[in-house]
Amino acid sequence: MVFNDTTTRSGLIQETEGLLAMEDGTISGDTSMLKNFTRRINNRYSEVDHIIFDSHGTWEYDDSNKTDLPVATTDIVNEQQDYSLPDDALQVDRVEIKDTNGEWAKLTPIDKSMVDDAMAEFYETPGIPKYYDMAGDSIILYPKPDTSETGVSGALKLYFTRNSTSFNYTDTSTEPGFAKPFHRMLAIGAALDYSIAYSNWNKTNQLRAEWNRNEESLRKFYGLRHRELRPRIIPYEKENI
Repeated sequence: MVFNDTTTRSGLIQETEGLLAMEDGTISGDTSMLKNFTRRINNRYSEVDHIIFDSHGTWEYDDSNKTDLPVATTDIVNEQQDYSLPDDALQVDRVEIKDTNGEWAKLTPIDKSMVDDAMAEFYETPGIPKYYDMAGDSIILYPKPDTSETGVSGALKLYFTRNSTSFNYTDTSTEPGFAKPFHRMLAIGAALDYSIAYSNWNKTNQLRAEWNRNEESLRKFYGLRHRELRPRIIPYEKENI
């Protein structure tokens, strides 16, 4: 379902107008209303993302509106332990480092609380990182890298889960990046939030029940997906993290 289609009236904005029994163009023909409902739809888009992430198990979900897979690389700096995450990273799935022979090795995630004084002292000696910890918006490597043993250019690789691509109020043919049978949830959610804001409790109860039914189906759908069924695509690697 596209975002806004005033010709065939088959967009999310038109579906929202219908759910709220509004006249044609009430939202699409009013810039202020359109901006407000774009915000509501984007909020529900983030919620759908969260439901999918919570349901998919080992299957890796990514918004189909993205033109690349969520892989990023950055250069290794000698003895630099802290590397910033990409702005759109929601969670880290895998971290790899390349040695001077061009071989990649997966790093093991740890929690800083697991590092006792003896281990911390050992990790102070630069070498090839074997572990990583998450701290705020950064990845911390243990031990700190020694570029005589690691690669330098694009030698740190991150696989991550990211947020969806938000709609802009001027969008028309852009579609949500998840499974088509559930696109209508965004209109239902936006209409529900509007009904709550204006204390229309009969409509609120109706829309909440419809949202809950769709959420249950969405969880079942993504819960049954398996990573082996995902199309194989060669990742496009971002130049930096």
